[in-house]
Amino acid sequence: MPVTSAGENKLIICVLPDDGSDKKLMRALRDEKHLNTVNSVNCLGLAVLADAKTKYGKLPEPTLVRKVDVLVPAAEADALFDYIYAKANMGRIGGGTLLMAEVAAATVYTLPEDVPDEKR
Repeated sequence: MPVTSAGENKLIICVLPDDGSDKKLMRALRDEKHLNTVNSVNCLGLAVLADAKTKYGKLPEPTLVRKVDVLVPAAEADALFDYIYAKANMGRIGGGTLLMAEVAAATVYTLPEDVPDEKR
């Protein structure tokens, strides 16, 4: 498998509430943007700006969130960043966090043609 060099790709990291918005985003990226370099995992998160009722010196209780990683060509990264923000409805209160970072290297791969899509 070919490996891309530094600067050819960017990683968009999206932290979303655990409300199904990650699956909707992943489907949209696949169906509308033809991306298959997307991954979603469960994580525990702390809302650093949210009101927290805890004892002094203690952290608030974490909540379940979804972390979505999207590897994109650098030339398309800014447009996809804006697309993800809008598609995941991140402008709402508690809508999540969106970051973009450089990628040192990435392995290019394709999915086999006969792999069926997941049930909707």
